[in-house]
Amino acid sequence: MKTSTLLAFFVAISSFSFGQHASCDGTRYLNPGYSVTQTDAILFGNNITTSGVNTNLYFDFFEPSGDVAASRPLIILAFGGSFVGGARDDMHAYCNYYAERGYACASIDYRLYDEPLIPLPDSVDMTDEVVKALGDMKAAIRFFKEDAATTNTYKIDPNFIIVGGISAGGIVALHAGTLDETDPIEPYVLPLIANNGGFQGNSSSNTQYDEEVMAVLNYSGALRSVDYIDAGDVPIFSVHDDNDGTVPYANGAASIFTIPIIGMQGSYLIHEKAQQVGLTSELITYDNSNGHVSYFGNQTAADTVLQRSLEFMYPLICGAGASVETITTNVDFKMYPNPAQSSVIIELANANGFTVSLSDLAGRNVISRKVQSGNTVLPLEGFTPGVYIVEVANEATGTYERKQLVIN
Repeated sequence: MKTSTLLAFFVAISSFSFGQHASCDGTRYLNPGYSVTQTDAILFGNNITTSGVNTNLYFDFFEPSGDVAASRPLIILAFGGSFVGGARDDMHAYCNYYAERGYACASIDYRLYDEPLIPLPDSVDMTDEVVKALGDMKAAIRFFKEDAATTNTYKIDPNFIIVGGISAGGIVALHAGTLDETDPIEPYVLPLIANNGGFQGNSSSNTQYDEEVMAVLNYSGALRSVDYIDAGDVPIFSVHDDNDGTVPYANGAASIFTIPIIGMQGSYLIHEKAQQVGLTSELITYDNSNGHVSYFGNQTAADTVLQRSLEFMYPLICGAGASVETITTNVDFKMYPNPAQSSVIIELANANGFTVSLSDLAGRNVISRKVQSGNTVLPLEGFTPGVYIVEVANEATGTYERKQLVIN
C-alpha cells in the first residue's frame, strides 16, 4: 500500500473550508465513543427503473444513541454491485462505524439496471443507469436538506453532507460531487441527463433544495471523465487497487461479470486531476493487487482505510486547526520546517527536563523522546502525509505547548 496526499492545509483548506462545526469537541469524529441507533426503511423518493417498474427508494439511518448535538454531519453511502446487484444492507457495517464516531449516516437505495442481462447492456444503457442512480442519490441529499429546513427530525447540518460509496456506489458519489452543467459532457450523455430530470434528477419533487455536498468518499469508484473535475468541486478521498479489473484504477473499462462495458477513469487519474486544479485530495493505492475493493476483505486494511477517511474528513468538519491548534502554557519552542517531509527540528531555549512527542489526529502517539539538548530532530521518513500534533511538555511543572505539523 502507498498513500498519496494533497493536504496542504494552509492552502487547500482555505480554498474549500466550512469552518469548525459546533459539535466538534476534539474527540468526536475521530474516536469511537457512541452506541448506535438504527432506523430502517425510510422513504426518500420514487422513480421508474430501466424496465419501467415503479420503485420506492428507502434509506436506513444510523445515529449516535442519545446524541445531544443540535445537528450533525451526515455521510450518505451507496452500495456496490456493478449497477446490477447489491442492496443498502451492504453498507450497514460502514454506517455503524461512522455513527460510533459521532456521524449520522444513511445507507441508501438507488435504482439498478433490471433489464435482461443477456445480452449485456452497452455503454449507453449503463450511462443511463448511472444517471438514474445519480438522480436517486441527489434525491436523498435533498431529503435531508428539506428535513433540516422543516421538521429537523434527523438533526442534520445541511452544510456538512458527505457522499460516498463502494464500486458502483463510488461512481455515483463521485459524479454527485463533480458533475454539473458547466462540465465538458459528451454529446450522447446530454439527452440521457435531460430524459432523467436534468442535473437534479426527478426521483423527488423537492427541487427547491440543492444537492451540494462537502466531500466525497470514493472506495474503488471512477468517473466517466476526470474533465468533470474543476476548481469549484469538493475534496475527494479515494482508495483503489492498482490492478483492479472491475473498475479501472486509471484509464480502462468498467466491467460486468469480467466483460468490459464502458470506458471510465479511476482513482489515480481523479487524484491527479484534483491536484492539478487545487482540490484537497488523498489517494490510498493498494499496490500489485488484482482485487476489487480488496482492502475491505481484510480487517487490518479495512481499519486502516476507515481510520484514514476519518482523518481526512476531520479538518474539513472541525477546521484545519481544530483540536490541533497551538496551545501555549508557558513552554516556548520553535519547529521547522513546517510543512515537513523527511524530518522536523524542535528547538527549545532550555531543553532540560522536557519530553517531545508526536501524535496523529486520532491521538495515537507516534514518537516520544526525552530532550537533553537545545535541538531535537524527529525523523519522519515513511510517515503517512497529513496533520500531526507536536507536544513539548515539562513533566516537572505540568506545562506544555502543542503545535500542528503538516507532513507531506
